[in-house]
Amino acid sequence: MAKKTRVEDIDSNFIINSFRRDDMSIPPEARTNGVESEKQEESEDEAPMGKEADKEEEQKTEEMPTRRRRSKDREQEYLAAFHKEVDIPARIGKTVYIRKEYHERIQRILRIIAKDEVSLFSYIDNVLTYHFEHFGEEIKKLYENNSSIF
Repeated sequence: MAKKTRVEDIDSNFIINSFRRDDMSIPPEARTNGVESEKQEESEDEAPMGKEADKEEEQKTEEMPTRRRRSKDREQEYLAAFHKEVDIPARIGKTVYIRKEYHERIQRILRIIAKDEVSLFSYIDNVLTYHFEHFGEEIKKLYENNSSIF
């Protein structure tokens, strides 16, 4: 019998960062998740002594609730951006090929997080929309710089 996965046990940051680890065009520091980078930073820094250590611990404990709140906000932002159905029927679009492991990973995400309410086409369309909205200016500049070649 298959083990049931609870939604509360899913770490969305881990899922998102798992995509980053596969993409070699992203710098290594961006491919690691926040927890790993924090652990590396802590191990690199020497432990502060005396009153400074107490002040830093107090600051860390004060920041913890805001981090959790930010994490929840990020989860809501992620769900709002990527887990919505697109109005365009998939048959009007074009056929594209994606890596098998990405296809399987996205299918699992949609099955568990979106509860099969979002199609693969909609998810990929939402990801591309986000990409073009956030990197549109950079894409235009690169295109203009390279279009003069031809």
